[in-house]
Amino acid sequence: MIDHLLNAEDQATWLVGTRRMGKTSLLRQLEWTVENDPDSRYVPLFWDLQACESAADLAYELFISVEDETDRFQALGVDIPSLETMDVNRILRVLQRTVSGQGKQLLLLIDEAEGLINVARTDNRELARLRRSLQQGEHRTILTATKQLIQLNELMRDWLTSPFLFGFNLVNLWSLDMEATQSLIRQAQGEIGVQVDLGVMQDVIEVTNCHPYLTQYLCHRLFVSDTEETGYLQPVETADLQADHLLAGFLQIDYDHLSPTERQILLAVSRRGVVTEQNLLSDLDISSPASLERFLYGMHKLGYLRQIAGGWSVGNEFLRFWVQENQDSLARQIHSAVSDENVESLLREGQRLEADYLRKEIALLQQQLDELSAQRDLYGDDVPMTLSTSLQKKRRELESARSQIRLLNVDGTGTDSLS
Repeated sequence: MIDHLLNAEDQATWLVGTRRMGKTSLLRQLEWTVENDPDSRYVPLFWDLQACESAADLAYELFISVEDETDRFQALGVDIPSLETMDVNRILRVLQRTVSGQGKQLLLLIDEAEGLINVARTDNRELARLRRSLQQGEHRTILTATKQLIQLNELMRDWLTSPFLFGFNLVNLWSLDMEATQSLIRQAQGEIGVQVDLGVMQDVIEVTNCHPYLTQYLCHRLFVSDTEETGYLQPVETADLQADHLLAGFLQIDYDHLSPTERQILLAVSRRGVVTEQNLLSDLDISSPASLERFLYGMHKLGYLRQIAGGWSVGNEFLRFWVQENQDSLARQIHSAVSDENVESLLREGQRLEADYLRKEIALLQQQLDELSAQRDLYGDDVPMTLSTSLQKKRRELESARSQIRLLNVDGTGTDSLS
């Protein structure tokens, strides 16, 4: 993920995820990665928009972000005090020009980008200028937000140019991979060792679907301390999967970010348990199988749904219990600030971009696997354990990429059905 975000052809990326998915942590990890790479061409700048209500707020928060990293930007020749009276677009131009003059590239890491919605309501002309700055400058922009950010396109319908989000490479942030989830469950990097029975480990992975926050949330409930330095996880019980007030609030926010059709799909899947696409087409008023496939793709990428036994089910057990308990009230929540039309248009573009990326990734992974296989052949029957481990890992990565591209209804080489 980090390598893709730093090296993608597109200079502007929207990293979309649900609440408590680790979006801020990923931005901070990107910042740390380039800071600690002496050969990196990037100069990172973390910019939090959570408190922004106006264009003036954007400029102030950007100035504060630079001021917080005074040593980093003074060393490049940025006159930081002079930025305080500038508007947001002028600050960006000064930073780009100064950083570029040092042979570097500004890496703009924008967190809580939903703040732009407030700015759009008060000053959409300034926001149009900001869009040009973010997408056409010499820097790289990575912004994080939930699906709520789609409202920008709703608010900008009258723009003569393209909607705000068009031109951003859409990247979904969802579950951890299996190894990372197992490491998180064991608290491999923590101060207290955690003993985890294999069956408990499998249950935690199954019910959370490798969701990072839910994995930590459940393990906290299951943890039993037996000494000051060690502990263990007790077996998962049904009561452990009931959302408390805080988690229920996050799940409600995630539900609020669904379009009307996505809400219908989630409720229908919850009622049936496991449902086929044909069942959904007959149950719901959806215009075409292609539209349904797009909505399912988007909901799967964000963890609302998962594939089980040739059908679809709710993405994790916490969400499934919460939807079942609140089915009637959720069904009455008809209004959504996110329209089907905008969601589907973004999903169409997201599928196209992901298919292009996966084709390149599959070709690269196959090349790396072939090189590792050639190395293995040189050892005959005495293959080093590290090489065998690398081969197994590369095969898993290749199969994962192929399974993802199958979900997109493309063949991995060219033909697809995304239109």
